[in-house]
Amino acid sequence: MTDNRRASLRELLAFFVPLAVTWMLMMFTHTIISGGLSRTIDPTVSTAAYAVALSLAAIAEAPLVMIRQVTLAFVQSRQSFKAVGTILTVTLGFFMLTVLAIGYVLPLGRFVFQDLLGVSDTLFPATLKAFRVTMFLPLTSGFRCLYQGVIMVKRRTTYISTGMFIRVAFMIFLIFGFTRFRWVTGPFVGAITLVGGIAVEGIMAWFFGRKLIPEGEATVIPGAVWKFYLPLIASSLMVSMGKPFINAGLARMPDAAVALAAFSVASSFAWVIISPSQTIHQLTMVFGRSAEDRQLVRRFSTIFALASSAVLLLISFSPLGRYILSDLIQVAPETLQSTLVSVRTLAFFPLIICWQEYNTGILLLAQSARLVGVGKAVNLFATISFVLLLAPTFPGPVAAPLAQLVGFGSEGLVLQAGRFLVGRGALRQQQNVA
Repeated sequence: MTDNRRASLRELLAFFVPLAVTWMLMMFTHTIISGGLSRTIDPTVSTAAYAVALSLAAIAEAPLVMIRQVTLAFVQSRQSFKAVGTILTVTLGFFMLTVLAIGYVLPLGRFVFQDLLGVSDTLFPATLKAFRVTMFLPLTSGFRCLYQGVIMVKRRTTYISTGMFIRVAFMIFLIFGFTRFRWVTGPFVGAITLVGGIAVEGIMAWFFGRKLIPEGEATVIPGAVWKFYLPLIASSLMVSMGKPFINAGLARMPDAAVALAAFSVASSFAWVIISPSQTIHQLTMVFGRSAEDRQLVRRFSTIFALASSAVLLLISFSPLGRYILSDLIQVAPETLQSTLVSVRTLAFFPLIICWQEYNTGILLLAQSARLVGVGKAVNLFATISFVLLLAPTFPGPVAAPLAQLVGFGSEGLVLQAGRFLVGRGALRQQQNVA
């Protein structure tokens, strides 16, 4: 596609649909886990413990996921691949030592889970057991994303899709074995399934990616890679900290286990439909280089956001929602209504996220990554403020998704203001040149 030719809707869909399907499959694996946890002996406690353990492990995992972007930016030869691999090893060592200390130094574990995250004495043992498995997420994700980055450099993205399909099949197999034959019980059902599934996906990425490492002569200095990577670590940590703070707020509410379980199940279900919205910034960066094409992207994003929200609202208010949650996922009866309420609140996410992602794409095109980082910081601050000041005035199933909505909405406002400032700066630049 050339710069002077307008993009067509067909081209836009050809780019967007594979990304959307991959994201939906990824989120579907979390719904599989929710279904498995709902079939354990004590589903409410198991789901709540798994949710807290995963939210903490995800903080340590987030910087390792950014290795994919580092690989895309720097890997052009075996030397540069080794340099990125060395930086991955150093980062992985730091975060693995941190999670191992939390998982096995009991006073530290109690401080983090009980004092910071508000986990009760009755929920703490199950949460700690689950965390001793989910804490390996940084290891499996870092390994996976390094080789997925290589695959993307060579534009062989069908290999990534293949790995995702194998991951889904493997996780379904594990859930079936755990729930039918009781190979493991409790929150281990979710923790082992997730870590095992990502490990299998990582093995597939290694199998395909090791043959695609570029043979060029380009060299890279580690300092240049760190300069690019450290801001990504900071922004990813800020994004990943939001959910643990929300869980900490829920843990301090009445019926904490029910609220945590309902929010976990509702999120894993709703994000299957919400998740494609997170690819809009990539769509904007590829197709939004001209004013005419930006109009097409904006119209598409708006229609997609409205359609996604409508689908979630329709499901949550119709008998279909109860059927999916109670019969297919088999949510515990005491959490069913709370889960539906959470899904109804989450239904407004596509409207916020599509708007936010579109603005993100425009700012990245203008090389204003610092403004994007400011937006992430505001997101975290707004989320924490809502949890501390306003969340107790709402029921738990509404407070949790509402806290996320406030965070993402605040980020969107910052990005919208950033777009205005960048536009004014570009206009002044043109006037000075004239």
